[in-house]
Amino acid sequence: MRILMVLDHAFPPDIRVENEARTLVDAGFGVAILAIGPDKRAAVEQFHGVTILRDPVAGKARDWLRGLSGTFQFSSRWYARRIRAAFRRWPFDALHVHDLYLFGGGIRAARALGVPIVGDLHENWVEALKHYAWSTRAPARWVVSLPRWERLERKWVTAVDRLVVVVREAAGRNEALGVDPDRIIEVPNTVRVEDFDAHAIDQSLIDRVRAGADFTVVYTGGMDIHRGLDTTIRAFGEVAAARPRARLVLVGDGRIRPALEDLAHELGLSENVWFEGWKEQSLIPSYIRAADVCLVPHRRTVHTDATLPHKLFHYMYAERPVVVTDCRPLDRIVSAENCGLVVPGQDPSALASAILQLVDEPDRAKAMGSCGRKAVLERWNWKATSRDLVAMYRAMPPAMPRARAPGSGDAGESDPG
Repeated sequence: MRILMVLDHAFPPDIRVENEARTLVDAGFGVAILAIGPDKRAAVEQFHGVTILRDPVAGKARDWLRGLSGTFQFSSRWYARRIRAAFRRWPFDALHVHDLYLFGGGIRAARALGVPIVGDLHENWVEALKHYAWSTRAPARWVVSLPRWERLERKWVTAVDRLVVVVREAAGRNEALGVDPDRIIEVPNTVRVEDFDAHAIDQSLIDRVRAGADFTVVYTGGMDIHRGLDTTIRAFGEVAAARPRARLVLVGDGRIRPALEDLAHELGLSENVWFEGWKEQSLIPSYIRAADVCLVPHRRTVHTDATLPHKLFHYMYAERPVVVTDCRPLDRIVSAENCGLVVPGQDPSALASAILQLVDEPDRAKAMGSCGRKAVLERWNWKATSRDLVAMYRAMPPAMPRARAPGSGDAGESDPG
């Protein structure tokens, strides 16, 4: 079987897409990735046995296509044309589209080509639109229609032949939308330990990050409203009041970084809070190993209650105790594995208290770190959690019966969006 994966940004990088594609190649499938987005690299490239087909489009145009795919049908039709064009270059037997905003175009193309389609939900996209900086500001907020997105979400997730989700809470949510539980596959964003181990540790980076600090707290990842980093910086004001040489290291970038930098300055934390910017994945293990405590401080929302970030398992595998907010998946895993502390979201005092508690109880913190690593080695690693993905494709017949959206004719030919 030949599988075409579709995403709308430059590739690489994308840890989830890479892990899925490489796993399927290792299992004997042919895999190509159609990367529609801004990218000046070669049109065709081989990557760990995966064929990358690059379809360049300007970043702003891609952003508008993404944002408007739930408002106007032309976005889905445009994506469908790009997928059919890819089929002429690289014929495939199954289509695998990443993120909800590509589902409409994917369904349309799959039905036209007569191939099964797998939809891969990286997050609760409709709920995320209520929190992303770009979608809640003008001009996007004037044209992004949440009611239409909600209708299309139900239509699209019930129309794909298989639905991949990152966590059981997302599976439950989509069952409530009408998806047959037998069509849902859970593939968490766990760590591929051999890749994590392959990154050389940069001792000079660790020494720089820790120099002059009593202890170091690290966050890695994006910077947007739902990440809870404003609460983190406010919490660190309380941490620094108790321990003036404490250091918070934020590794990543995003739309609200300037606002976060302003907040740190206003609170007099410019020396305590370091903004490292976006870094290559190869450096992330070194930053984590420079930490005494690692954070996942997400705001608790409907969105974050149904998603699970890679960073949690990176921290656990590196034997670092974690402090996470009470988002349902984070709470469930950290509490069950005894690898850290759980605090209420958007509560700076609770977050500060948890950080200081772990720093002041090093033996307990070390034990939590050990529990986290053990849990990853036994359960929360990519080799273990990707088995259902491979099994799904091995069980997929050459001509799978087409799913039908409730109340419609053929899900692709009538109006997939």
